[in-house]
Amino acid sequence: MSTNSADHDSAIGAPQVRRGRGRPRDLKKREAILAAASALFFERGVVATTMDSVAERATVSKMTVYAHFADKPALLAAVFERTTKRFHLPELASGEDLKSSVEHLNDFGERLVAFLTRRETIKVAKMMAESADQYPDLAAAFYAAGPATMLAKVAGFLRSLHEHGLLQIDNPELAAEQLIASWLGFSQLQQSLGIANPPSKEAISKRVRLATQGMMRAWAP
Repeated sequence: MSTNSADHDSAIGAPQVRRGRGRPRDLKKREAILAAASALFFERGVVATTMDSVAERATVSKMTVYAHFADKPALLAAVFERTTKRFHLPELASGEDLKSSVEHLNDFGERLVAFLTRRETIKVAKMMAESADQYPDLAAAFYAAGPATMLAKVAGFLRSLHEHGLLQIDNPELAAEQLIASWLGFSQLQQSLGIANPPSKEAISKRVRLATQGMMRAWAP
């Protein structure tokens, strides 16, 4: 394992890319480095992955890795950004009445749970949890870009239904958290522990609709 102190630099900043103008091969090297780092972070974990191992996997020199990324936190930040760009949370808009709004909510819930229980999503969450103590700023950015955004969407939706008198919800943020937790159940934990596969589309639909139905009863005006 490399003992280069840069591997342990805790400063989280935007990855610095140093490349000459009009040199597309540098972009290819950068992508190769990111692909290698992403694979190694998933396989070995953040702490065990060194800049040397990334260079070896990407078949470039360590100097090339450092030319694109100043240190391991910068590389991790770039991997995180690259991964999250591939994830797109579904939109959520209320309908004309409670029935159509609930159907939109169920559809959102089904797509959200399918997304959150994807193998790649589970791996990213585990990777970020593992590195949270060492890279707290990056962990906070991960939460803000993912779970916090998801909660805000559902809370805003529920707040709108409350304001229109369709539901009685005193704390939309807490209600959103409870609803999403009911949608997910223990699926993510079971997958993180390696004792379950992603749930089927049918299983997701059944759980989401049952959870939403129960919450609607509790929030009836």
